[in-house]
Formats: sequence, C-alpha cells, structure tokens
Amino acid sequence: MGVDIIVAQGTEAGGHTGQIAIMVLVPQVVDVAGPDIAVLAAGGISRGRQIAAAFALGAQGVWTGTIWLGTRESELTPMEKEVLFKAKSEDAVQRKWMTGKTVRMIRSKASEAWEQPGAPRHLKPPLQNILYLGARIRIEKAHRDDLCSFPAGQVVGNMKEETSVRQVMQDLMQEYIDTAERISPLINL
Repeated sequence: MGVDIIVAQGTEAGGHTGQIAIMVLVPQVVDVAGPDIAVLAAGGISRGRQIAAAFALGAQGVWTGTIWLGTRESELTPMEKEVLFKAKSEDAVQRKWMTGKTVRMIRSKASEAWEQPGAPRHLKPPLQNILYLGARIRIEKAHRDDLCSFPAGQVVGNMKEETSVRQVMQDLMQEYIDTAERISPLINL
C-alpha cells in the first residue's frame, strides 16, 4: 500500500507507547514487514551500542527521541531540564493524566495524584489534555519542579547534564564504531 518505513516503538519510549519491549517487538515487526519495507527501532535508544543492537535485531535504522530533550537546542525550559537530569529510568512511568491515554512521562507529584484511590477519573481526549495544559502553565509559572511532568522515555536515567546535538551525534557514532569493532571478531569466526 505504499508504506516505505515502519517505526517499531518499544514500551521504553516516551509518549504514547505500548507494552512490548523493543528487543521483542523489533524482530516481530521485521518478520512481518518483509525485505521491502524498512523498519526503524524506537524506544530506549540513546547509545551507540543500542543502535548496533537494533541492527542485530533486523532494523534498518533507529528513531530517537528523549536524548534530544537534554540538548541546549531543546525546547525544554530550564526547570524541565533540571527535572530530566534528576530522573532515573524508573521515573519514566506510564500514566494517563496528560491526555487520558497512557503516556510514558516523568513521574511527578501531579502525575501520581491522578493514580491515587479516590482521584477523579481521567477525562476523554482531548479534554484531559486541555486540563493538563492549563495545569502545566501554572506549574511552570510557579516553578514547581516537584509537579513538573512531560513525555520522556526510560533513557532519562542516562542523562545527567545538558549537552548539544553535535555532541549527542558524536557520542552515538563513536560508541557505535567501538561496538562494531568489539563484535567484529565474533562475526568473522
């Protein structure tokens, strides 16, 4: 039907995502897509080693997301970047408070309040998102980092300080090359 690329997004990804991990999902999608459709692996990719693993799983490339949030070129506010750099991988949780649908996001007091017994039911999209956006504006104005939540994948645990797009690209490429060189003897047995 004219499909050129399929993005196989594992549960590790930020935003709207499913429940299947990238290591399981990518080979399944590659098998179904066949040789004529490129598959990009997405979710939990922030290292050159993970790019090499995606190729080993049969993907023709990767789609990255969260790693760009920590760059100086990112649109995140300074408070959001501070929240990002403090987060651990387990702080990237799946919650509905943002849109009414499950979204992987940074855990906050606000996101967790919606998960408590007796909390209001989530509104149907787009109403929950309207409610969230209003709250987000107030949270930013009040500089309440404890309430700050936004979409992010589980790779947040690897991100500790601001970098640049240039540095991210250099790091990805160098680690990929190092990984390829390390595993090359295994292939040439």
